[in-house]
Amino acid sequence: MWAAKLLLLSLLIFCTESKIRKRNNLHDYTKTSDTTLIRINKDLKMKTKLFNTTENCAKRCSRNKGLAFTCKAFAFDKSIKRCHWFSFNSLSTGIKKKLDHAFDLFEKKDYVRDCINGKGSNYKGLWNTTRSGLTCQSWNSMIPHEHSFLHSSYQSKDLHENYCRNPKGEEGGPWCFTKNPKVRHEVCNIPSCSAVECVTCNGEHYRGPMDYTESGKECQRWDLQRPHKHKFRPERYPNKGLNDNYCRNPDGKERPWCYTLDPDTPWEFCAIKLCAHSIIDPTNITTDCVKSQGEGYRGTVRTTYNGIVCQRWDSQFPHQHNFTPENYKCKDLSENYCRNPDGSEYPWCFTTDPNVRIGHCSQIPKCEASNHQECYYGNGITYRGSVSSTRFRLPCAMWEKNMVDVRRHTFQEPDVSILERNYCRNPDNDAHGPWCYTDNPLIPWDYCQISRCKYYTNLIFSKRLTFIKYCQVGSGQHYIYNMLC
Repeated sequence: MWAAKLLLLSLLIFCTESKIRKRNNLHDYTKTSDTTLIRINKDLKMKTKLFNTTENCAKRCSRNKGLAFTCKAFAFDKSIKRCHWFSFNSLSTGIKKKLDHAFDLFEKKDYVRDCINGKGSNYKGLWNTTRSGLTCQSWNSMIPHEHSFLHSSYQSKDLHENYCRNPKGEEGGPWCFTKNPKVRHEVCNIPSCSAVECVTCNGEHYRGPMDYTESGKECQRWDLQRPHKHKFRPERYPNKGLNDNYCRNPDGKERPWCYTLDPDTPWEFCAIKLCAHSIIDPTNITTDCVKSQGEGYRGTVRTTYNGIVCQRWDSQFPHQHNFTPENYKCKDLSENYCRNPDGSEYPWCFTTDPNVRIGHCSQIPKCEASNHQECYYGNGITYRGSVSSTRFRLPCAMWEKNMVDVRRHTFQEPDVSILERNYCRNPDNDAHGPWCYTDNPLIPWDYCQISRCKYYTNLIFSKRLTFIKYCQVGSGQHYIYNMLC
């Protein structure tokens, strides 16, 4: 009996310790790709050693293990798997950043950010004036105010120079003794990270430094898959600002959110203040056509491309959803008009057909449509036009959402520079021409409604060709080495 209880207790302790061990030290750092730091002042200390992963480098830096200095940053040499630990960061005097594709730079957030989370007990930034503008007294000085807050007594609190700190985690936040003999100490006016940047609309463009959820849970890094696996990897969504573990809104939710480090809580919304005034770019507002992805479309089309009537946005029948006018106040979810509140490929709507949840409104013309008929040469591998719908008038899906499948079909790393937005392309050299993915589960991909250029087709099928030569047509924009002329 007692043996069983002891075994159960041991299992509980093991599970608890496992959860604690799962926190990756990289969450303490902000990453700058293809960058390292160069010392102008050679007296600044650093150390280097071969290490397999950035996670191990971060662990050594966070614990200061084997280092004769307080580690504030490290650079990881990706080519030879070597860590360079620094006693300085990019804000230190005598240091400059250097662009170097061999390195990734990781700096401790507590030393480089100008905002605080909670009480600011971990703040180690450079703020050194109080709320009323008084200059702070150095922590190692007893003039004009004597005190017992010495670095030797609070070694983990970085009581250096005269920077604002909160060594005891008091409610008021970071503070300091002042140089004014009449004012012993005062709180510093360091802003909360939740208030550094506000959100407009549903926060899809928020790029602030908030990395905690509204319930106080720490966010998981977007470039890690632990404790929660997810699809929002930074390299797959390069335009969504998925830096470090900051709150973002890559999928058009009601407001910014993040995955959490709590294994039992996959994700939560973040508490970020709303801007006093929402900023709307009037140049993106259209009523008769669609610009880009149609996020600014405010017309009155209310049927899908195949004629199904749209469901009202303020209705939950026949399809329940969260895209209500209350949740997306700046998206003009009026009546049952086609809209694009979540940054999809084209305006869409829920439909009144119980068997068809969502339909795209691809019958709305593009504002950017050119007067000439787009076409392609050869098999379309050089096509760089802006057609973004299939031969069945389905809107193309974003390439960035389908990169895993693209790699599987091309058997190599595709040239991502040509896979713009949701434009038709031919990354796998398909003999039948440009194509794209769709969001229709019945038609996951399809060829695009683009024809071969007439001049090129006539040349191929002309029986009067008596010789072959290599040349360019027009400006040579679509030059193909073996093109017949």
